[in-house]
Formats: sequence, structure tokens, C-alpha cells
Amino acid sequence: MMSRLAAFLLFSSLSACGGAAPPSLPPIADKLPSDIRDAEPEFDRRVKAAYPIGSPEENTVADLRRAGFEVSSRALDGYRSADIKRADAICQTIWSVRWKADAGRLREVFGVYGFRCP
Repeated sequence: MMSRLAAFLLFSSLSACGGAAPPSLPPIADKLPSDIRDAEPEFDRRVKAAYPIGSPEENTVADLRRAGFEVSSRALDGYRSADIKRADAICQTIWSVRWKADAGRLREVFGVYGFRCP
């Protein structure tokens, strides 16, 4: 079985051979620490700084769409979400902004970052 590092290097080399580069990530998702244990809290911190409690939900949704996030149209457990997903040869990386709003204003917001691998 191929290690994740080997899969990443293979994917990177194939991409360099003429494959289209994935779109750049928005600043809140870009250049996170390489260790997932540090990356997820950093992403959450960035999300909370960019979309503070009390912000208008409409502005948040518009900003997330402009940044390339796919915004859900329905709430899951009362939360809405906006996601960016990128797949390599083995795993899928996910950046997700989740929130609850009342009267059009954010009342809770957080970021989730991680990998899904078979």
C-alpha cells in the first residue's frame, strides 16, 4: 500500500506534467500548518476572526461563495456549512465553515479541517 507522502509526491509530479493546477485556496484556508493537530485549530481561529459572532449571515455567505466555498442550502443539525473539497490520488482534504444564525446574524461559527481517506 502506498504511503500518503508517496501518493502526494506522485500526484504532485503528475500535476506538474501538464495537469491543470487546482484553484488557489482562499487566505483562511491557505498555508495551514502541515501537522493536522495544529492545522485544524488554526483554521478554526481564522474562521472565527473572519466571521465574528453577530456578523450578517448574508454577508458571510456572499464572502464564502466569492472565496470559492460551496455553500449548503440546508442546515444539518441546525448548522449551515460552506465547504471546499480537494482530492488527490488517495485522500480528500476538506475545509468547512459551519455556523448557526438567528435573525440574520451569526450566533455560532467554527471551522473544520481534515482528511477523508479510504
